[in-house]
Amino acid sequence: MKKKSLIIIVITSLSMSLNLNSQVGGNQIYNNNNKNRSYNYNRKPIEKTSIYSTDSTLVVTAKVLLNQKADYYLITIGANQLGKTVIEVNQKINKRIDNVKQKLNLLDISNDEIYVDFISQTKQYDFKITGREVNEYFDGFNIRKNIIIKVKDLSQIENIINYCSEFEIHDIIKVDYVSKDMETINTELLKAAKKVIKNKKDVFEEFSSKKISNNYRLTYKKFKTSYPKNLYKQYKEAFETSLVTYAYNSNYTKKEVRKEKTFYYDGIESEYGVDKVIDEIAPLIGIQYILEIQVIYKLKK
Repeated sequence: MKKKSLIIIVITSLSMSLNLNSQVGGNQIYNNNNKNRSYNYNRKPIEKTSIYSTDSTLVVTAKVLLNQKADYYLITIGANQLGKTVIEVNQKINKRIDNVKQKLNLLDISNDEIYVDFISQTKQYDFKITGREVNEYFDGFNIRKNIIIKVKDLSQIENIINYCSEFEIHDIIKVDYVSKDMETINTELLKAAKKVIKNKKDVFEEFSSKKISNNYRLTYKKFKTSYPKNLYKQYKEAFETSLVTYAYNSNYTKKEVRKEKTFYYDGIESEYGVDKVIDEIAPLIGIQYILEIQVIYKLKK
């Protein structure tokens, strides 16, 4: 009976462990642990020294992270048009863009919030094969323009994509997240960092016989901004496959199924050791701000 109980406990422990791995790790762990990947998975914990002292000084650092929704977004969509003459090409692409503008007005996006950026006008060439001769010839013009759209709500992007696709405009080039008031954000983070500094001073005084004097100075203040477009990592589909071995001169051909690749958002909190995270938008993706300050205090003799 005891043996049965022991077996049940072991099996239960193993299943709990497996469940934890599947829930916490996700399929990303396949990429992290595959030896054939071109990058190394960093298994080291995040380390930082936030309190450092000598016989005469105390150095305290604070690092605060803020996740905040953008005030508005700039969506850049690329359009191009081919044709025999410049006038013909320009007329066609302008008509398609004007049609998109009319559709965007239905989303309460005014023409003042839409800007058309002329990118390039290039000649197009093609080849004609006659017998064993390959001759190059002029085949018209290609004009490229970008439509830059300002929106306050990112959920509108689905409708924007649909409207653009109606007129064969499919290239979603980028989405910029824009904040209007960096100074207010800087002030908010500074207040939070000052509280962290005070708490660390209290920790030092609790575990030290040295007393802190009123002589101190700010040694540095760093303010960093990270935008979502710089924080995405590539992710390859997790899979397992059978092993096939065959001779060098075998007549067999191995045909593999296409494996999907995608991207996922990985915020900077996974790379920096921060003392406090101010998160107003989870689980939405926004702009990440980090403020780091360091203060040196003189210790009483």
